[in-house]
Amino acid sequence: MATVTPNPLTESGMGTILSAAEGTDLAALGSDIREAAPVSGCVLVRGLSLDEQQFQSLVHAVGETVHHKFGEGQADLLKLNASHDVGKVVTGRGPLPLHTDGMLVGERTDLIMLYAADFQDEPGSGETFVCDQLSAWNEMPEDLRQPLEHAGSLEYLVEERGYFPNVPEDWYSIPAVRDHGRVRSLNLALNFPDGADVRGWRARVPNMSLEESSRFLSRLDAYLREPRYTYQHRWRVGDLVVIDNQRTLHGRTAIGTGGTRVLFRGQIAL
Repeated sequence: MATVTPNPLTESGMGTILSAAEGTDLAALGSDIREAAPVSGCVLVRGLSLDEQQFQSLVHAVGETVHHKFGEGQADLLKLNASHDVGKVVTGRGPLPLHTDGMLVGERTDLIMLYAADFQDEPGSGETFVCDQLSAWNEMPEDLRQPLEHAGSLEYLVEERGYFPNVPEDWYSIPAVRDHGRVRSLNLALNFPDGADVRGWRARVPNMSLEESSRFLSRLDAYLREPRYTYQHRWRVGDLVVIDNQRTLHGRTAIGTGGTRVLFRGQIAL
């Protein structure tokens, strides 16, 4: 059994650390993760040594995998390999803004499992950041809360068609809040930073001008990334981070020119 360390990862109280002893049984670790992640929002386990098959076994020990509706990888193993292909975004080298997994394809994802199979990059590059969106939403100022509640949804234009082949080709609307019976939370994919070479998607607020929408979403992004609510993980080989996709939003920093970053990703539906 893994040991739970009472050490939240953010000032708001999100996150916990599991200490797995050498030779930890994957079934037992999976059970501990399944219990801890939906409560803490984010679980960190260090010092594991997993090959692809072992990672897939751990994913299945945590729970049932989601039903995939898009074009790359499998629910129990997608390699986020920092591809140099300029057309790749999700599996590429650029930044990923705060987002909800599965939202753009209408797929419920409860837990996201990320394991560092190989990582070498400069500090600040290729790091995963996780936002305690429940605390942020609860403490959100009215000038940010009201436009979201008034709009009810955001509109998206997906540009990475290779990764999202089955979504609408024009702008389409997605509710900004979801409730699958476990927790009511924000349901967002925010905009890529200005100057990004490629974008996976664009977001806008309906009934706002493009300029007003851009300003509002930039302010929302800055608020959600405040240090009180955000944990940014500097990867080491053997790290496992498990994110509750209902309680958090997540993204990544751009990967350095010479950086190596290979993460295995699994997705669970509780």
